[in-house]
Amino acid sequence: MNRTVLVVDDQLDLLDLLRMSLEQHGYQVRTALCGQDALRQIEKEPPDLILLDILLGDISGIQLTARLKNSEKTAAIPVILLTAKDTETDIIVGLSVGADDYITKPFSMQVLLARMEAVLRRAKPVPSSVQEILTAGSVRVFPSARQVFVEGKPVDLTPAEFNILTELIRSEGAVRSRAELLKAAGPSQSGENERIVDVHIAALRKKLGTARNLIKTVHGQGYRISF
Repeated sequence: MNRTVLVVDDQLDLLDLLRMSLEQHGYQVRTALCGQDALRQIEKEPPDLILLDILLGDISGIQLTARLKNSEKTAAIPVILLTAKDTETDIIVGLSVGADDYITKPFSMQVLLARMEAVLRRAKPVPSSVQEILTAGSVRVFPSARQVFVEGKPVDLTPAEFNILTELIRSEGAVRSRAELLKAAGPSQSGENERIVDVHIAALRKKLGTARNLIKTVHGQGYRISF
């Protein structure tokens, strides 16, 4: 087989157990106790498969998955999320950012091996153009599909609201003036008073629900996104 698996989990005893079990089944196993160590190893030598715990000390498994799947160099690496959580939201968020499968703890090695083999069989080369994913807190934006999710649940935005949210996230925390956001809102807003941006922001905050506080008002200047 000679497939290389990177197991990322902050529980050392589980890492040792998985290493021994997977090596007995012919896998070459590397381990990492945190997300940053995993990233360093992936950059140095990409594995054939990643087993990734959702709850890590430095960066969540979902955030790490989104980062890997949004890079052309690593998007083709299959990722199976390991999680003690079993809620629909966790599953939807994990899959929406690109995870190939998930398995909840505790699990049997037979089930894990079957899932790994299935994911490896269906793994395909990454397309020439990787789907862009923008993230801010619990918000996930898929620009090409014009879709927005908050905690895994879809949010229905108007074109102007979508464009403003996208502009704010792309700005990575930098302040954007009302004039800049009005321009980003699209041609349909041409000629509108700049204060219409305040209306769009108010509507956005309402629709984002629990993530509403990500949009910050900078008095006298405009708005910015908080990560």
